[in-house]
Amino acid sequence: MRHDYQRQILSLLLDWYEDSPAYIRGEKPSRRKMMRLYDGGQTDFPSYDIEDPLIRKDVNQAVLDLAEQGLVGYEWMRGQQNHILAKLWLDPGAVRQAYAHIGRRPKGDEAEDLLLRLNALLGRTQAEWSRRWLEDTIAVIARKRAVGAVMPGTPQEQDDLLKAVSVLADSAEIETLERVFSMRCFGDSKHFERTVKARLARVLRKYLAQDDCTDDEALRLAGLVPYPEQFAFSGALKITLPRGVVDFSPLPFGGTLTIDDIRQGQISFSDHVRRILSVENYANYVDYVHKNKEKDEFVFFHGGQYSPAKRMFLEAIVSSLPDDGAFFHWGDIDFGGFRMLARLRREILPGVRPWRMNLDELAHFAEFTVGFPEAYQKRLISLLDMPELADCYPCIEYMIKSGVRLEQEAMLVESSGPYHHRDQYDRLLIATAIAENRGIPNA
Repeated sequence: MRHDYQRQILSLLLDWYEDSPAYIRGEKPSRRKMMRLYDGGQTDFPSYDIEDPLIRKDVNQAVLDLAEQGLVGYEWMRGQQNHILAKLWLDPGAVRQAYAHIGRRPKGDEAEDLLLRLNALLGRTQAEWSRRWLEDTIAVIARKRAVGAVMPGTPQEQDDLLKAVSVLADSAEIETLERVFSMRCFGDSKHFERTVKARLARVLRKYLAQDDCTDDEALRLAGLVPYPEQFAFSGALKITLPRGVVDFSPLPFGGTLTIDDIRQGQISFSDHVRRILSVENYANYVDYVHKNKEKDEFVFFHGGQYSPAKRMFLEAIVSSLPDDGAFFHWGDIDFGGFRMLARLRREILPGVRPWRMNLDELAHFAEFTVGFPEAYQKRLISLLDMPELADCYPCIEYMIKSGVRLEQEAMLVESSGPYHHRDQYDRLLIATAIAENRGIPNA
């Protein structure tokens, strides 16, 4: 038991040392951190039961043995010499010996080893998201001289995460199945899902998605999916494949394609297609296709922030849009919806126009708007730093001032109302043309 008590005592004293400013500075402790063994009924070491003579003697002897080896100092309780210990402390000059005595590796050594591995990975990775994560992680560990909460606690878990980041960041594939990825990294098709997926998703949410999203959505942004992604759409689209042409025009409620279809084929629209409409929410997409889609429209389900595979699909359909065609995006009137619009304009087509994402819709569906916390307001404010959203600033500023946002599903209460008539497109196109002639951002 005495050896167990010695381990417990030194472990607690070393924990305190590793939380001290001296440790962070890489110095020996200059001030003694006192452990109270018995102080008027208060203690930092509950195992020291002074009412149990066997326990009291074992703890006393454990402390005396540590003191004899020069690892700790101690004081007896006044009037209880050689009977009840009042306090003890780690000897400032015996920190390394204390680690060795209990077979514990200094936290600083673990941090240094991890920093070497992180810097090695930083030197060979190219993906922006992985570089930023590595740089931030290295900075925190170097500053605190501890692994802390920024990395898993064990070397094996750390290696698993670093291997997953390395393989994913350097992958040239547009779409990789999770189980294939797991076999490639770990030789086990289920290891990734069991031990690494949630940690990698947290990294991607912060450094790639930068948005509220699920683990699967964050992973999909990096091209990692549980099953092959399908692109749902409705409209007069044809795809020419090595074995023939598939025409989706006769399908009233649309069809789907996969990334392999896009890679092998060539997409084209019928001559009468003049408008593309992307819809963020699936319920709204289905409702629109069933009730309001017109012959010259191509409508597709956008979903959340799009993956590399869906980006290839977007590029393919935009390249097939005639010169006099228009691309509209219909998303939630919130941070995510406008951020999707900004990304579409930045990466796919600068002239993408917002559809039903304006002040009129907020006013019309005022009873269905929802509030948001202060942290969300700050995210909305960040949208005002995106020049590609200049035409949306009035709506965003109103949301910030009024503290409201609107999800697409709320609009389903009027899914057959006047907001879906063809003249809505015409009015928006006219307003856009007027704004462009005046030299101001798209209306």
